[in-house]
Amino acid sequence: MSRRAWIILNVMVDALAVNVAIVLAFLLRFGWPPPEFNFSAYENVFVPLTIGQLLIFFVVELYEPSAERSGPSLLGAVAKGTALGMLALVALSFFFRAFSFPRSVVAFSFLLQLLLIWGWRRVAAGLLHVRWPERRVVVVGCGDDISAVVERLRASERWGYRVVAVVGEQDGVAAAGLPLHVGLDALPTLVESLRPDQIIVSAPARHRRVLEEVALSRRFDGEILVVPHVYEMHLGELDFSLLGDLPLLRLTRSSRPLWREQLKEWVERGVAVFLLLVLSPLLLLIALAVVVFSGKPLVYRQERVGRAGATFTLYKFRTMVPDAEQEGAVLAEEHDPRVTGVGRVLRSSRLDELPQLVNVAQGDMSFVGPRPERPEFVREFSVADPLFAERLRVRPGITGLAQVSGSYATTPSVKLRFDLMYIYHQSLALDLRIVLRTLQVILTGRGAR
Repeated sequence: MSRRAWIILNVMVDALAVNVAIVLAFLLRFGWPPPEFNFSAYENVFVPLTIGQLLIFFVVELYEPSAERSGPSLLGAVAKGTALGMLALVALSFFFRAFSFPRSVVAFSFLLQLLLIWGWRRVAAGLLHVRWPERRVVVVGCGDDISAVVERLRASERWGYRVVAVVGEQDGVAAAGLPLHVGLDALPTLVESLRPDQIIVSAPARHRRVLEEVALSRRFDGEILVVPHVYEMHLGELDFSLLGDLPLLRLTRSSRPLWREQLKEWVERGVAVFLLLVLSPLLLLIALAVVVFSGKPLVYRQERVGRAGATFTLYKFRTMVPDAEQEGAVLAEEHDPRVTGVGRVLRSSRLDELPQLVNVAQGDMSFVGPRPERPEFVREFSVADPLFAERLRVRPGITGLAQVSGSYATTPSVKLRFDLMYIYHQSLALDLRIVLRTLQVILTGRGAR
């Protein structure tokens, strides 16, 4: 079976499982036959519900098969997708005024969907022979450690895994009879030439410098995973998968597929246009306040650097005195004397950023991402720290992890740490957390000066 056929089969089975779970939930709740008054509510929404649930499964990557999805992350992905689907079901019930849809049925169907969809994938993964896409792996470590990793990779070849290089101590690697060994310092060059999908590090504490160099490689868009030792096991929340019976701690995720990035961009552009229409009365009030208390110009335009180094014009409500930067670009400071009275209120509430909805509608920015910097600052910070260029891998955002965690006066080096954390671990769940934190900042003014 090809990968494409596997995906089509899963979509069909998932669509059936979603509806079977809901029907079974009605039977568990009411017996047979279910009351027409309640069951008709399901009949009114089952088509948009099924389509919406399948789209949610696409978003949580249930249709991107890999060996990890046979382990704990499969259950987590199914649970996350099903939970979001249940929220969509409640919303659809309200939208279609199907108020007779019992909440107990929603709860039962969540558990049944989780069981059916997860169970199907576990069974199918063991029975069906699928031609998975090749996953090229570079293994880094010492002889004994590497042997354990490669042994499990070879046992997982049916998932498409192929070891393309082994990097470590020459004697240990050669003694283990492994396919290829090179000097440790050659890893960055090796990554450039082989373009692996994953790098698995069996002794992460020994190779911090190399991992940092790999992270700087503009040609590596894959995942970095480590076999956790005691130190790594104490590092906050675990994002791990299994390679056979061997745990792997995920340090970075692979880049999102192009179609997902494009879909996210167009959805955000549509939402931005909608918000501009809905918030137009608020925008007019803010504009009036700026003109009355601070004069013109109303909107501040500034050149910023976006994804891949492309420049664009960023829009904000003006919060500083006119000609605040006659002597050149200056970073904002805490209690900056150039900020006007109304500007201080707008900054503390983040309302000065609302015109950037236009930038999102134009496709230059995202709702969540690193804040875009001015070209002169990008050049300066990139010289001081080459990792700063990593921020240009994604579209900049109206809000971001650095913004909700710090303030205007937070230093660039500290902001960079937050930005890299977001880039290496970005997900829908993280975006939602940042949006909620942003709303908290808007309502409380915490961290904004």
